[in-house]
Amino acid sequence: MDPLLSDAKGRWKRLKATSGFHSAAIFLACVLTAALFWYILALNDNMQDGFFVKININDVPKNVTFISDVPDKVYVTIRDKGTSLMRHGRLKDPSIDIDFRRYAANGVLRYRRADMMAALRNTFGTNATVSSISIDSIRLDYTTNPGKRIPVVIDGDVGAASGFVIAGRLISDPVSVVAYSTSENLDTLHRAYTVHFERLGLSESTKMEVRIRPMAGIRTIPDEVQVRIPVETLVHKVVSVNVEPVNVPAGKGLLLFPSKVNVGFYVPMNRFNEDETDIEVYVDYEDIERLRTKRIPVRIAKHPESLVNVSVVNDSVEYTIVKD
Repeated sequence: MDPLLSDAKGRWKRLKATSGFHSAAIFLACVLTAALFWYILALNDNMQDGFFVKININDVPKNVTFISDVPDKVYVTIRDKGTSLMRHGRLKDPSIDIDFRRYAANGVLRYRRADMMAALRNTFGTNATVSSISIDSIRLDYTTNPGKRIPVVIDGDVGAASGFVIAGRLISDPVSVVAYSTSENLDTLHRAYTVHFERLGLSESTKMEVRIRPMAGIRTIPDEVQVRIPVETLVHKVVSVNVEPVNVPAGKGLLLFPSKVNVGFYVPMNRFNEDETDIEVYVDYEDIERLRTKRIPVRIAKHPESLVNVSVVNDSVEYTIVKD
């Protein structure tokens, strides 16, 4: 046996044999017994405590869709004997069961205050007193009409950190939701918008949960979507582009040296290997008379919006005027 373990056991045996240990053990037993009796007596007194009570709506037909938000729980303050509160509120999860077929009619489920109080007394016992309640009645609109699928429009302001770019449009998952209503206003409803949000300074692709913007008398399922914000690192790229002369008078022509120039820009990394064919650069014949130099400036006519900081590496070229 380990000498340290053997020594510890020996010390424990010597400690238990002392009169001080016996006195301390008796004192602790008396304290625990007194505390137990005090707790039992206290439970027999009236006291007040708060509970979250779960709300269950049972026997809902499959073709029913609630337009109103269905509360999942109610907070109540109950006064009763401690033993009763312990038995009904702490040792089990209190709940209220609402029979849909009994309380629903003509598109509305009504669960009045009297119904709520009766259910709480049934849950906590007839001697319990309800001191306060967060919801004293329930009114829920519902419909049996079929829903209408509509696309989701994302309403957000997003921006990338320096050296990064938002690489494409924002994407929602799912891309559409099903809208339900008790009236005929679905005929004029063609899209659902998310609530407005902002995410700036992004340095990596991000996913976030965004709620659908509430609409009066309409419920959407689901009521929130996942929005993906694609972010890519910017990389520098250079391409060679033909220079096109413009405003050249009839009977004349321009020979350019060189006839191609390098155009530099930043592009998202995932587009680096794509051919950039939509970049156009030009020289203006009218600049010859205006500037009277041997070189003519090169300007950018157009480029894709996805390119960042587009500039001509050779900002001018030499020229020779020829006759056709």
